[in-house]
Amino acid sequence: MYPLHTYAQRMQRNQLEIGVQGGLAYYVGDANPRLFSHVRESYGIEISYLYTPRWSFQLQGVGGRIAGMSPTAQGLPDKQGTLWNSQFINIDAQARFNFLPFGMATRYDPRVKQYTPYIFAGIGMTMLNGVERIAAYVPIGIGFRWICSEHVGMFLAWQHNICLSDGIEPHDEYNNIHGLNGSNILNCDLTSTLQFGIVFEFAREKKICKFCKER
Repeated sequence: MYPLHTYAQRMQRNQLEIGVQGGLAYYVGDANPRLFSHVRESYGIEISYLYTPRWSFQLQGVGGRIAGMSPTAQGLPDKQGTLWNSQFINIDAQARFNFLPFGMATRYDPRVKQYTPYIFAGIGMTMLNGVERIAAYVPIGIGFRWICSEHVGMFLAWQHNICLSDGIEPHDEYNNIHGLNGSNILNCDLTSTLQFGIVFEFAREKKICKFCKER
């Protein structure tokens, strides 16, 4: 009898991806009390390891600008004053969870989808105006990804960076004006990005023989 090799039919995934992204950035804090106030540009790169159809791990670098209202002598936003602008560089590591099994559609597993909403969280560091101000942050967010072809995909992500300080503004009048630093975890600044990105997937995983025998 001839050898008979039977392979379990399953999805073969690309395990690595690199991508570029661009969009808008804004800041919420003492100088900007509302979301999407004084938005500015943002741009970035990412590299991800696609661990399973549900889980991915990502390293990301994003740059851009944030802006806010200048302060009065009392440390309040001056709506008639000039806006300040700060350049930022964010570096963070994240874990992503897909709500749907994500990958190229296959007739062997109809559960796999070429699109999925997802959530993510991690840890990161922001540098503003060079190293003028540095702060750690916790990135959290939501997004939507879809695959266009075997190696190309796209995503839209809304990320919120919860800074572990109240001092990313370039004006000292805003920094810890309520005297709550270190005693109130809610006394912090927030930066956010809304990004559209394109990714290239590669490093296809190998087939695994689930059942091999000879007759």
